[in-house]
Amino acid sequence: MWSRVSQALLALLLTVLSFLGAVDAQAYYGTVARERAFCGLDNFYYLGCFENFETTAGNTWFAFDATGYNPAHPGRNFPGWDPGSLYNNTVMPLDCNRVCRGFGYRFSSIRDNNCKCGMQLPSGYLPGDNALCNVPCGGDQSQTCGGGSAAQVYLDPSFAAINQVARPADPLTGNPTLGSSYRYLGCYYTQEGFPTQDSLSNRLLAGGTQSCLNYCAGLGYPMSYAYQTNGTAVNCFCGTSLGFNSFRARAEFLPTPGDCNATCSTTTPGGCDVGAERCCGRNNYAPIYINPELQGCYPPRIPGFKTQISDPTYECYDVPQSLLGPPKTLSTATVDPAMLATGTPALIRPPTVDASNGARYYLYACFGSPSFVDGGGGSVLNGVLNAATGVQYLDFQPATLENCANLCQNSNLPVFGVTNGR
Repeated sequence: MWSRVSQALLALLLTVLSFLGAVDAQAYYGTVARERAFCGLDNFYYLGCFENFETTAGNTWFAFDATGYNPAHPGRNFPGWDPGSLYNNTVMPLDCNRVCRGFGYRFSSIRDNNCKCGMQLPSGYLPGDNALCNVPCGGDQSQTCGGGSAAQVYLDPSFAAINQVARPADPLTGNPTLGSSYRYLGCYYTQEGFPTQDSLSNRLLAGGTQSCLNYCAGLGYPMSYAYQTNGTAVNCFCGTSLGFNSFRARAEFLPTPGDCNATCSTTTPGGCDVGAERCCGRNNYAPIYINPELQGCYPPRIPGFKTQISDPTYECYDVPQSLLGPPKTLSTATVDPAMLATGTPALIRPPTVDASNGARYYLYACFGSPSFVDGGGGSVLNGVLNAATGVQYLDFQPATLENCANLCQNSNLPVFGVTNGR
């Protein structure tokens, strides 16, 4: 990240390094462009600086955190989000807001440069002193990203108003009124479940799938499914988006017929009509139910059909609008326009720079160093580039990355960096 300390910061690019890219390998995860297509321009609202955030909200209500690019397991990746990069750290309030919207969450929080998403705030939890949120952001140190123990919290106003989806006094009973609004989405392979992460989203419940739907509605989660267990209880799961390797399964390709339309009690085995009943799943397949009243303007991508987990691609699934948000009957939040968040996104440095002769330089890292070169000793502790084997171009005009690439390519130098116009 760029720092305001006295050290010069050098963006160092290497031609020998292959670039991995920032495109998510899973086709069904979203992008900022897709969010804007559904929701218009960014319209997040700042609710305030909430003290003792981890203790009060923490892993119970705000557990989901997106990760940087991970091609081996992209279930929590969001294109362009990179909280740990040496050169393109994107931790900023607006970027955090976009990530949480991209995974279907109502709230986003940022504490000490850690972004987490949630569906509900604890009852009676109110903002405190804004001065406690004073930690500079990794993506732009002119903005703040929470405090050591306090978090900046933001709201996506396209969800139903909070007072219409208030948590019930008895969480196990849930919200039967909203629970009745779930609709059948499809049969899905769900081995890894929802990427929800919080301690409440998975629970063993007495009763059938409807008890699971009521429970998830009480937590504000728009997606739900239940597995058959031994006896009359169900293993209930709640979430906002589908996890890594999930896919829609055709009935004729299920390993065991009936896995997606099982009764919820092993004491009364048999088939269940997904069109008329609330059914259970088994053997890593389940009928997923979705609630439009608990969604906002943006629907996270939902994968379509494939026959087995090893298939590299999915069919597209054009989900009926009747299954998607914003709410159809509940009213959305009324927010003071003065609370509209006005932050800018993090600066994304170009991954490649092309010289005029076609040579391409790839971004390697951002280094902080008291000197641009090391005086010829070769130690990166004394400088980033070796003065004995390189050339310095002082105050070249115009001072652009492309011009520096041209100068270095003409001198057959495979590495370049720019700092303070040099």
